[in-house]
Amino acid sequence: MANAPVVFPRDGQGFRAEVKIGDDTHLVLMATHSALGPAATVYHAKLKKWWQEREWAEDIEEAKQKAEARARQWYRCVGRKAPFPNLEWTATG
Repeated sequence: MANAPVVFPRDGQGFRAEVKIGDDTHLVLMATHSALGPAATVYHAKLKKWWQEREWAEDIEEAKQKAEARARQWYRCVGRKAPFPNLEWTATG
């Protein structure tokens, strides 16, 4: 009996979620596979700027958690009072 082939995800494949708050905040959270493994990244679409470096994770679910944690931390630091919006992750790549 032959084993099923192992299928590795393509670079850039993963999930993304967006956080829009008022007119000044539009964050894009990414949890993607790279050649080095799963990673979490956050992009501030209004400023057209990536936040710091990638944060590496054990798996794609942990990458999603890390991206959300970064966004929530920023949300608290800038003093937002409204509840953090629910995230809807969609597949990429």
